[in-house]
Amino acid sequence: MSSLTHRTIRGGLVYRSRGGAHPITPAPSRLRQQRVVTLTPSPVVDRVYFFTDLVPGTVNRATAVEEGLGGNGINVARTLKLAGNPTMAVIPASEADRTKAALLQSVSAPVATVPVSTSFRVNTVLVDSRGTTTNANQRPGILPLREWWSICEATLREVLALDADWLVVAGALPLTEDGQPADLDWLLREARAAGTKVCLDVNGPDLCRWAATGLVDLVKPNVPELEAFAGRKLTTIGDVVRAAEALRRAGVGAVLASMGADGLIGSGPDGVLWARAPRTPVVNTTGAGDAALAGFLSEACLEPQGPDGPRNRAWSFSKALARSAAWGALAVARTTTALGSLSGAPAVSVQDPEEDFRLGVA
Repeated sequence: MSSLTHRTIRGGLVYRSRGGAHPITPAPSRLRQQRVVTLTPSPVVDRVYFFTDLVPGTVNRATAVEEGLGGNGINVARTLKLAGNPTMAVIPASEADRTKAALLQSVSAPVATVPVSTSFRVNTVLVDSRGTTTNANQRPGILPLREWWSICEATLREVLALDADWLVVAGALPLTEDGQPADLDWLLREARAAGTKVCLDVNGPDLCRWAATGLVDLVKPNVPELEAFAGRKLTTIGDVVRAAEALRRAGVGAVLASMGADGLIGSGPDGVLWARAPRTPVVNTTGAGDAALAGFLSEACLEPQGPDGPRNRAWSFSKALARSAAWGALAVARTTTALGSLSGAPAVSVQDPEEDFRLGVA
């Protein structure tokens, strides 16, 4: 597959599994760039239709149609790869899906597929000339428990093989055959035991479920997801800050809260900051949050500042947050859910939050 690294994961694994202890070969010293493995539990085929004017309830004819393999983790991996970060995207795929070379090539990042019985979902995205985006997302399928465990084991194998700084689990979690949401406990514990930080970008109920486990170093909720956690409407920057801080008190290491055109709130060991890019014409908002998360992770390190500054790292929380906001702004100006280039990212202001600033007010 030319530049695409692709393989199907099967067979024996060399780490501590649910069945007992196995030796782990010590990894070499890490590069400064962050190494990231992403798991997209329920990959999707994104079909994006573009309209001059979209009128609900009538026949509308698209001016263009684009298609590619997507899902939050895939989008994060392809953007990180574009930035030069070592990455691996783990993707559950049926036998038929694994033969779709064009879709796998559209990931534009190294891919490891895990055999499962469910096919890729299909999400339909409608975009009009004003930048309004309407999504019709197919629900995740139901996985047999043995297939879910195979996905978790394969993901951990990639974490260890890459000596990953981060494991990102992003996107909708499937239900397993017992009717329960897929259980991440074993995977997150094993990744952290290997010295890998964990980032979750999941929906509101799953965010609430895992926030208090102490197994999560970073979450990236949007405002509705923060509202689900807080149990109330968030109307100001101050509301977002308080909800993000509540997530940290619940056990999350850091919070990257996406507020759309109002920017990002970052709450972490170095404090709370607000990053905001200049307003830009919006073409397609799908995937912008994933680009923002990739921007933060590309150089992110969450150890707190020492008395004399950062501890053995050429990084700052404010710079990572600025990059996050810049890449998110860059993404909304593109037609596709994938960034083709990181050039032209806008300058971003990073400041203390203005708590009385009202969300959604231009």
